[in-house]
Amino acid sequence: MMKADLSARQICFMLIAYSAAGKLLMLPAQLAYFSGNDLWISAVISYILQIAAVWAVAFLCSKTDKTFFELAEISLGKVVSRILMCLFALFFAVAAFLPMYEQKLFVHEIFYDTIPALTVFIPFFFLSVYMGGKGLNNAGRVADILLPLFLAAFAAIFVMSVSEANFGWLMPVFSHPVKSILRGVYSTLYNFADGAVMLMFMGRFKYKKGDCTKITLSYSLGAALVILFMLVFYSVYSTLSQDEYFSVGQSAIFFPALSVMGRADLLAVYVIETAMLSGVILYIQLCTDCLSRATDGRIKPVGWSFIVNGVLLALLIIFNDKYKGLQTVYGNILWYVYAVFALLLPIAAWLLKRKGEQDEK
Repeated sequence: MMKADLSARQICFMLIAYSAAGKLLMLPAQLAYFSGNDLWISAVISYILQIAAVWAVAFLCSKTDKTFFELAEISLGKVVSRILMCLFALFFAVAAFLPMYEQKLFVHEIFYDTIPALTVFIPFFFLSVYMGGKGLNNAGRVADILLPLFLAAFAAIFVMSVSEANFGWLMPVFSHPVKSILRGVYSTLYNFADGAVMLMFMGRFKYKKGDCTKITLSYSLGAALVILFMLVFYSVYSTLSQDEYFSVGQSAIFFPALSVMGRADLLAVYVIETAMLSGVILYIQLCTDCLSRATDGRIKPVGWSFIVNGVLLALLIIFNDKYKGLQTVYGNILWYVYAVFALLLPIAAWLLKRKGEQDEK
């Protein structure tokens, strides 16, 4: 068993703050495009699938102290285990790229719209290279700090937004065809890598009785926050919601007091943006961790962090100003990949042999 890099508390914090924050940016507008005022129904379906995956892994943690890759090695052999490490590393690199691109657009649009977007965002990679090689224990410590700040910032944005919301625009329920609602589910599946993240946490913390319930409820809390925000967001913008990208930075702008205080809501947006960037860096940390273990530590995570961030920066430069095309690829093609890594594999992990099963044969 690997050493305990995390505590169950830190996992709960990451599943609330990092997961929820990343879905407050583009997902509400994307779901409004497909499902209109039924956007929350698509979100509920997506979250039910992810909650099932997170619960399956958390419950499996109560049955074994081994990591997913250790179980894969017992059941399928060392070669297959190493292949899975490389595939998950590639998956997390892919999972990091589009949110990173969206963060570049967001930072430019909301905070520094007079400076070229790429120039503004390049400093992020200095932080990403440093933290990307620090491992999961670093991610856990950051989550301890960020969760209370994120919850306070979310509460501020929510209160300012709800004051101008017209919830009548959410009616009637199920006004869109089931086909459109389901299209919203699979076309935005690339926002949901949480089952795969939980699979990487397996065996990396000391499981105690009740941790499965705590982890599942924590993730469900993050889901509830996102869905509540979507309800308020659509109640502010109605049919215009699909055109209002960067939802978390736009939902509170009609709050009356801001005409006197200025954009005070941006203080809360800054905090939420920090949680978003930390979520992207978590993907990179998981990527470098998988690569380091696949090479038996011959290249440390810090070395892989330079390589992975270098590749991501190069791709960001190559695909600069091609967001629509990338979003189409992720939504129409790569959703299959997310379905496999974030939904099927977390549940399929139950098919692997656990401690003692091999010896019993």
